[in-house]
Amino acid sequence: MQFFKHGLRVDFMGMARPLVMTSLALVIASWALVAFKGLNFGIDFAGGTEVLLAFNKNMDVAKLRADVAKTGLDQPDVVQYGLTDEGRYFIRSRTQSLLSDAQKQAVKGAVQGKYNDIETYDETDETGEVLRVKFKAAKDIDEIAKVVQGAGFPTARVTPQTEALNPFYMIRLPGVRERVTKSMTEIYGEKFRSIDRLESVGSAVGKQMREQGSLAVIYALLGILLYISFRFDLRYSPGAVLALVHDVSITIGIFSLTGMEFNLPIIAALLAIVGYSLNDTIVVYDRIRESLQLGLGKNLTDSINISISDCLSRTVLTSVTTFLAVLSIYLFGGGIIENFAFAMLVGVVVGTYSSIYIASPAVLVMDTYVAARAQAQSAARAATSRT
Repeated sequence: MQFFKHGLRVDFMGMARPLVMTSLALVIASWALVAFKGLNFGIDFAGGTEVLLAFNKNMDVAKLRADVAKTGLDQPDVVQYGLTDEGRYFIRSRTQSLLSDAQKQAVKGAVQGKYNDIETYDETDETGEVLRVKFKAAKDIDEIAKVVQGAGFPTARVTPQTEALNPFYMIRLPGVRERVTKSMTEIYGEKFRSIDRLESVGSAVGKQMREQGSLAVIYALLGILLYISFRFDLRYSPGAVLALVHDVSITIGIFSLTGMEFNLPIIAALLAIVGYSLNDTIVVYDRIRESLQLGLGKNLTDSINISISDCLSRTVLTSVTTFLAVLSIYLFGGGIIENFAFAMLVGVVVGTYSSIYIASPAVLVMDTYVAARAQAQSAARAATSRT
């Protein structure tokens, strides 16, 4: 399919300088936003709780949000999950535990008041719902459970961590699942069916996931640099990587500017953007290399303009169809994947743009650099031979 007349020639490189400067300013502004404003990290990276509630009928989302907030979950985000007639709702909150410090201290005081031979009292669990206690001598599990239940937790459970003679005892306090289940049952009665899924992420785990996500993107860029160097040559690889850094930077900057939630699916979107943009760049690079081999154009600039013009229909067709597909996901996919689709929308636009106005001008710069370096080396060899 041809969107443009065969033989069309556009002077893309004639417009490259102001657009490259604009892109540089946008990249700097993006990282300045990240440095000073930061990103609105989601539960994956900042910690929190995700709950999937199931009802026997559809509920009013606004009322459900207010009722969930009464359980103690901080600023819960409520969206309908799945088909509209399923009656399931996805809850997200930054709250990691519904246990207050006073309640935790009450349990600790009760255990220490009953037993004076505690060797270890571990309350490092980020949710605060699991305590690990070890005594100098083995204890009766039911007796420990009665002590904890007497501190105000009638549903608390105690289990040994191992089958050793004197194990660690796991004291399990009622957490988010128990609190939310009790509250929803009291409010909605038989309309409430169950909690189909509950996941909690601690702040330490969130930090680790942030670091691993960042490393995933960095490793992808390094791998691409090696691939392009092998596939083409030194003139091409820096431009491809610069284009990918440009795309990722602007996408992250837009998330910082808008305050949209930045979570693990967005890392997946960034990697998908890297792949999409790289594919577009390789198509352009292949055409440039082919034009040079065929001797098309008066010089390298002319060859690049011819190459981009020749694959313009393909670029537009690929970009438009991808954009429309992702736009459908953004509009009709629901709140759970809305941010992912938004990142992909941005990535399709900047990825197409960077293949033309970042990757291609970089070939010109690198060609000038390589030629200057070769000339300097020749001059050095000539000077050495004369001496």
